[in-house]
Amino acid sequence: MKIMRFIGIVFALFSAGSPSDTSAQDSGKKYKVYMVSNSHLDTQWRWDVKATIDDYLYNTAVQNLALLEKYPHYVFNFEGAVKYEWIKEYYPHLFERIRKFVADGRWNISGASFEANDPNMPSSESFIRNILLAQEFYKKEFGIKSKDMFLPDCFGFSQVMPTLGHHCGLIGFSTQKLSWRKHDFFPDAPYHKKNPFSWGVWYGIDGQSLMAAFDTGGYTAELPADAGYNKDFIRRASNGFDNTAMRYYSGGHLHGTTNCGDKGNSGTVTTARRMAEAMADPDAPVQLISATSDQLFLDYMDRRDELPTYDGELLMDVHAGGCYTSQGAMKYYNRRNEELLGAAERAAVAADWLGAKPYDRAKLNEVWQRVLWHQFHDDLTGTSIADAYRYSWNDELISLQQATEVMTAAVGALSHSLDTRVKGTPVVVYNPVTYDLRDPVEAEVPLDARAKGVAVYAPSGRRVAAQILSREGDRARILFAADVKAAGYAVYDVRPASGVAKSSALKASERTLENRIYRVELDANGDIRSIRDKRAGREL
Repeated sequence: MKIMRFIGIVFALFSAGSPSDTSAQDSGKKYKVYMVSNSHLDTQWRWDVKATIDDYLYNTAVQNLALLEKYPHYVFNFEGAVKYEWIKEYYPHLFERIRKFVADGRWNISGASFEANDPNMPSSESFIRNILLAQEFYKKEFGIKSKDMFLPDCFGFSQVMPTLGHHCGLIGFSTQKLSWRKHDFFPDAPYHKKNPFSWGVWYGIDGQSLMAAFDTGGYTAELPADAGYNKDFIRRASNGFDNTAMRYYSGGHLHGTTNCGDKGNSGTVTTARRMAEAMADPDAPVQLISATSDQLFLDYMDRRDELPTYDGELLMDVHAGGCYTSQGAMKYYNRRNEELLGAAERAAVAADWLGAKPYDRAKLNEVWQRVLWHQFHDDLTGTSIADAYRYSWNDELISLQQATEVMTAAVGALSHSLDTRVKGTPVVVYNPVTYDLRDPVEAEVPLDARAKGVAVYAPSGRRVAAQILSREGDRARILFAADVKAAGYAVYDVRPASGVAKSSALKASERTLENRIYRVELDANGDIRSIRDKRAGREL
């Protein structure tokens, strides 16, 4: 009997079938756990991106390829299209080996993201681009698209995620981070009171939803011995729908291995053997499935209406909360790039539509990709070492410059399609935002050095408020009030004037400044003593 059992284990180790042979089926066992092997790799954190490319990315690819080649049951999950791009660029021989296992369904493209982004600060446009550009890369390189959001290690999750994920065609989301909460957010929950449920359905702000797994355990956890009998697995499964759970695992710290998460790496020969033994044990109460990160969602898609639900935000309380006020420059650059890329996109589309300039898809995608990978949850948030931000700030500034170039070229080309026949100098004003805007505009224009003032006229012919800020010879820098429709263009007429236009509404004296809305008074030291709202009749 002992000899037969030994032979059975050896057969499982060396002859286990493909992942499809281990899919969720009615095995007759009481509990079921989807085991998701992963190697979470921070592109920057306590190291910079150079170390990631030189060491951690290479190690992760080599170690997991070795396990995949030796153990037919082994399934590996890895997220972040930018990391795949780097593997292709720096280690093309490894990339070709990865292609084979992706085609076999054993190296799983997890996460549907260009990078594992912070879910709270990026704009919705960034979130969608993150998914779109990743899926385009995966389709081109592997002939597939990812189906899930895979974010093991972020600092809270906005309720916009299910909405955006659903509209991008995704079906599920998983993380382990909410279990790090200090407080019990769900005191009435029957099981894990830091999560609304083990796994179920999470609803977004518009009523759309994703299937979601929250009680997944640590992404660096090792696979324990006798996993098919493990009490923790039984406990987790018994508190999940249909006695089922999802569990992340890696190599833990077996045989001296370290940094199996954050620095990537992989499971070990020991964990691979333990998985094979557990899968082959007919007496174990737990059915272990060597799974992709989306397999639980796919297997239960036809039963999602039976799952527990949650409708709300899923934010952290203590862990990493301070990151959202650190590295202010990084956050500023990121937001400026989001705004500039939106402005450049709208200008480029309009110029292409009018036949003025072809849409520069390649350049815009290049800039977006550079911005997106720095939205990584340890980069944009401000939790990385100082040396990492030398790379981050450099990329952000390059992106600002390139986005500005795209926008300026598009607006310049489109200007030739506008009617610029005016009496003076035409100035084309572009409103880059998606709402009507009335705002001061600065422009450098040719202006006769003899002119004592400047007059600016709107497209309607109405003269608008304007002044000269500075001048040098026959050129002047002016400021004028512009009113332009959302994402629109307007041609203003700039002419020399014999004097400075006087405003009947503006009055100034030695210590007062007043218009039709406010009256400001200064004291003897030149400090503001009073600001009064004349409309409301009260002191501000």
